[in-house]
Amino acid sequence: MGGKLQAVKADLKAKRRLSGWVLPKPESAFTPDTHWSNYGQSGVRAGFEGSPADHSSLAFFTRSDMEPVPLAHQTWTGWTFAAYWFSDLVNAGSWTQISSFVGLGMTWWEGVLATFIGGFLIAIAIVFNGIAGARLHTPFAVSSRAAFGYYLSRFAVVSRMVIAWFWFSINTYQGGIAIRICLTAIWPSFAHFKNRLPLSGGVTSSEMLCFFLFWLFQFPMILIHPRRLRPLFLIKAVTLPVVAIAMMGWCIHQAGDRASEVMRTPSTLKGLDGFFLFMTAVTSAQGIWSTMAINIGDFSRYSRKESSAMVQLIAVPGLFTITALFGAVSANMTMVIPRYGGVATFQPFDVIEKGGWLESHGGRAAAFFCSAAWALGSMTTNITANSVSSANDLASLFPKWINILRGQLFCAIVGCYAFVPWRVLSSATSFVSFMGAYSIVLSPIAAILAADFFLVKKGKYSVPDLYDFSGRYQYFHGFNLAALGALLFSIPPNLPGMVHALNSSIDIGNAKYIFCVANIFGMVVAVGAHVGISKLFPDRASLISEAIFAQDVLEGRVPGYEHLAQRDALPTISASGSDSVPATPSSLEDEEKKETA
Repeated sequence: MGGKLQAVKADLKAKRRLSGWVLPKPESAFTPDTHWSNYGQSGVRAGFEGSPADHSSLAFFTRSDMEPVPLAHQTWTGWTFAAYWFSDLVNAGSWTQISSFVGLGMTWWEGVLATFIGGFLIAIAIVFNGIAGARLHTPFAVSSRAAFGYYLSRFAVVSRMVIAWFWFSINTYQGGIAIRICLTAIWPSFAHFKNRLPLSGGVTSSEMLCFFLFWLFQFPMILIHPRRLRPLFLIKAVTLPVVAIAMMGWCIHQAGDRASEVMRTPSTLKGLDGFFLFMTAVTSAQGIWSTMAINIGDFSRYSRKESSAMVQLIAVPGLFTITALFGAVSANMTMVIPRYGGVATFQPFDVIEKGGWLESHGGRAAAFFCSAAWALGSMTTNITANSVSSANDLASLFPKWINILRGQLFCAIVGCYAFVPWRVLSSATSFVSFMGAYSIVLSPIAAILAADFFLVKKGKYSVPDLYDFSGRYQYFHGFNLAALGALLFSIPPNLPGMVHALNSSIDIGNAKYIFCVANIFGMVVAVGAHVGISKLFPDRASLISEAIFAQDVLEGRVPGYEHLAQRDALPTISASGSDSVPATPSSLEDEEKKETA
């Protein structure tokens, strides 16, 4: 114990200097010795002695995070993908986003239809990029170098990373609202907690306090390997769908005889304005998962069969639509329930608070358990979809300074508190505008990734060259001009619409209609521009006749790469707690069986 304490003190003393934060340079199967590694060290902190197995609570990621996945760890199946999406799609963010369509004047079935269309369209991009990840077995931050070039790919990585921080912040704030309701359910006097913050801030003292309390509870959870949080994921998978159905049923019951009237409400969307309002909802539905359309390879790389990723074409729109049904029906019902004043209530927490749940003993018990379930959903989504993904991205950008652990800490502290989620969630209009705003950048990126892999290079990537900054994907000083041109053609036309959506007082004329179909426009233009420029001005160095995969190179079956075959094989990931395979209900069970054996 004394030796470890001295090591910690020495490490803290070294951290007073900038050089003390430099990570040890780990070995890599593909990165040239002349380059710094493309990934950070393992989660074991400097100064600790012993193997990663001795510190399983810290060593939750290994040095293979950015390496191609070894064959032994390509364990994801179609059921794994379905389980992952079931875990992620049912949460307060999805309920809020879908219910907000009702606040725009849509009926429940129009909101559900818009969600299905948007979910199906984004699922196409998710499947294409998921297949690429399953074939290459490399993470998004690495595989994107073939499409964008070594340096332009950092734009894609940063764009994805910042949105992960946004969602981490939003989910944390929603978890804080759930904590506030739980505390009020236990101690009703907490509802009268004195507000000492200015009204212009958009948040009260109690909300800020509970935001911090949820963050405080969530913080240690993101530092534990998801495999050790298996009970939390299972509890969420069981309780949250039940809670969503129960809340929808309560809203229908409270609507009484008018429930059938609401269900038969005719559409009010008429003419061109109605069409573009509907397409705004479709764009918003696409936007909520446009992040996963980019970095789905971080998960699909653990799949041995490409066909496993195709399950998402059904799972994503299917599960998304089911969640939409709960949220949209509930929001419509609140419009005819007197307590809600004839206004659509699109946040599940507002359904609880404004519905009078906290006014009786039984109601407070229901409010506590429902809010606790929503809080758990926000936390688990943050762990799987935001914390880990953004940490991977940050580690790939600054491998000399950032590892996965530091990346997660940065997301939890800076990424969470740098944004103002209470502003984003203040109204249906602002929430939908936010959803469409960031997707105008992410959707073209996802389209370029898919177009480059399938249409330009026909799936023929060289995995070793993805790790060599002087290799065939150097393009023009690290920039693929075809991808750069595609971004310039697809993003700027949507910028005026984004500005108008965020500030309606700015008149941009008919340009606002382009923003209503921002994702579809961005994807179509990006694909056309990238493929067109690549065909007119091909970069022949990046085009090869046969794909070069990691396993073939390491086994010495690829001429010209014999020097890599002499290196050690891909790092073996131990089952002691240091594996980096994303946790899902099925993978958690498999890993637990291995550990027991």
